[in-house]
Amino acid sequence: MRHLTTKAITILYCISAQYSIASNEVTIHEIPKEKVAQENKLLTDLFTQDQSARIAPHRDIDWKSLNHEDKTRRIKVLKMLENGHIRTSKDYYHAALIFQHGNKSEDIRLAHALATIAATLIEDKNKANWLKAATWDRLMMNLGRPQWYGTQFVKDDSGNWSLYNIDSDIVSDQQRIDWSVRTLEESKAMEKSLNSKKKSKH
Repeated sequence: MRHLTTKAITILYCISAQYSIASNEVTIHEIPKEKVAQENKLLTDLFTQDQSARIAPHRDIDWKSLNHEDKTRRIKVLKMLENGHIRTSKDYYHAALIFQHGNKSEDIRLAHALATIAATLIEDKNKANWLKAATWDRLMMNLGRPQWYGTQFVKDDSGNWSLYNIDSDIVSDQQRIDWSVRTLEESKAMEKSLNSKKKSKH
C-alpha cells in the first residue's frame, strides 16, 4: 500500500499543477449538465462515517477500534482514486479529510495533495484552504518539525491542551487569514479556552 500511496501522491501533485495552470490560462466555458462529474456517494458515506466516529468526547472514543476503521476507509478511498472515481471538488475534499486521520507521513502527504486539488476546484475555498493548512501542519508534526499555520493542538497525560510547536517566522498572519486559519494570537487564545473548559468541568 505504501508504494501505491506514494504513486498516488505524485500523480495528484501533477494534477494539482495542471489545474492551477488551467485556471490561470484557459477560459472555462459552460459544461453541459450531463457531462459534469457527479459526486461519489460511496465516498460521501465514508466521509460521514469518519466524522460521526469523532462526535463523542475524546476520552470516550475507542481509539484502537477507530484507527482500524480509519485504515479500512483509507484503503477503500485509495481504491477509488486508483479507479478514477474521485472527480469532484467535494470528492477530493472528503478523501483529504479521511486521509488526514492517518498516522503515517505518506497518508498525510496524500491528504495534503487531495486538499490542494479540492481548494483549486471548489468555489467556497474556506474549508479546503483550512484543510490544506491543517494537513501541512499535521505532516510537519508527524515528521517532528514545527508546524507553520498553528492548526494543531496536543494533549498531555494530565489532559492539558497546548498549541503544538510552531515556527512563527515562516508564515504571516495574513497568509493564515487567506487560508481561513486563526492568527497566532487567536490560536493562543484557543489554547487558553480549551484548558479553561477543562478546569470548569472539575
